[in-house]
Amino acid sequence: MSYVTNSDVLRFLQAIGADLDLTFQVLWKHVLCIEFIRLRYNVQSETTSKSVFGSIFDRFSRDDRKKRSVTYLKNWEGKFWITMDQNIKELTEKVENEVKAEVGAEVEKFKLGGQYEKRLSSDKKSEIVARIRKIIHADQLAELAGVIDILAELEREDKKHFDETKYYIMIDRLDENWVDVSIRFKLIRALIETLKSFRRITDLKILVALRSDVLERVIQETADISFQREKLDDYFIRLKWDKSLLKQLIDTRIQTLFKQRYTQNAIHFADVFPYNVGNVDPFEYMIERTLMRPRDIIAFVNQCLKTAEGTYEVTGQTIRKAEIEFSRIRRDALEQEWQSAFPTIERLLDFIGKKQKPVIGLSEFVDGNELDELALAIDSDASLSEDPLHVAAKNYCASSKPDHYDLLRVLVGTLYRVGAVGVKLRNGNRYLYSHNDEPILSIAQITEDTRIRIHPMLWGSYRFPMKHD
Repeated sequence: MSYVTNSDVLRFLQAIGADLDLTFQVLWKHVLCIEFIRLRYNVQSETTSKSVFGSIFDRFSRDDRKKRSVTYLKNWEGKFWITMDQNIKELTEKVENEVKAEVGAEVEKFKLGGQYEKRLSSDKKSEIVARIRKIIHADQLAELAGVIDILAELEREDKKHFDETKYYIMIDRLDENWVDVSIRFKLIRALIETLKSFRRITDLKILVALRSDVLERVIQETADISFQREKLDDYFIRLKWDKSLLKQLIDTRIQTLFKQRYTQNAIHFADVFPYNVGNVDPFEYMIERTLMRPRDIIAFVNQCLKTAEGTYEVTGQTIRKAEIEFSRIRRDALEQEWQSAFPTIERLLDFIGKKQKPVIGLSEFVDGNELDELALAIDSDASLSEDPLHVAAKNYCASSKPDHYDLLRVLVGTLYRVGAVGVKLRNGNRYLYSHNDEPILSIAQITEDTRIRIHPMLWGSYRFPMKHD
């Protein structure tokens, strides 16, 4: 997708306020339709591609309702065999060429830099946007909707002949660093919207791998009330690992590592980590300091082996020593992972760490000036304006009698969301964690009696005393 986000034409349209959602929905529907045709009919050459289109043409060309969609496919009849990435590039180039033909001079001035878009008057921007609508319009979505109907109808006919084959399209690496971040999130939002259309093709499953922080930012970037978190729940499955699976994964990795270096005998976690950490089983101790993800426990094990300096067995003392560096790295990773969605994340982690203990009641933050200082720092930093906490801090600073808990609720909700703290809503309740329980905590549930527990994975970075284990 880097070709799309690096496009000078699309970045120009974004800069002048053109709505790219329609463009990106056309892009996704187009490439997914073509990719499904390629998979469904095993198209591997231009000749086969044209033959497949010929079959579609013979079947639907006399259907007046589908003529426009058949015509749309005809424009690409020799391209069913090319890869998804190439399809994206070719369709983007087509849009670029059409836009350049209409407003090429403006695009060239934009490419020269100097924030040309800011020097354009509102009237000029509106004029350009109006001209662009002639190129990218809703009729294209209607044509592609017809293409999806055609593919769904062909699927139903195949089932009559007992063809129950399932087809999968996997879209990954959407969390990579792209040049234009704002385009990135609009592109992902359009993809999510597009997935709904393909439910009509029951034998096609489109799988999109998306990190939680990326989804959070996509939702934040979207002001449209139709694009809400609750409406997306039917389309998402949270990937969760349990202890037994993570233990099995670690056993496999350790066995492979030791076979390569030391012995052909079966070696497991318990053979390398035979000693408790205090009174706690070593695996239980280590897994508690993760977000129950493979990368976390793998990183902890690797850090322990590195700290052990080649010795065969890892002691409890070595695990504690390795924990300090592991925890520091995990905190850095947490900040980097969520920085885009919550730019205040580093300040918040510093804020809760000042108490120098893992369990804190919300009422403890009310005393002193620390909360006031945090609110003022966030309110006065314009670079944090996209963070949900910035609005809460601004309201707090603007009030003559600020409610400490209004600000603390948003603060705790953010820390819970990123996995930095567990939350006990009431006395007698257990601590809730976003990686084990609901990923989002309603701030309305947070009261003056609420307590937070800093996640154990961060304890080493704060150098909390070992008695808190």
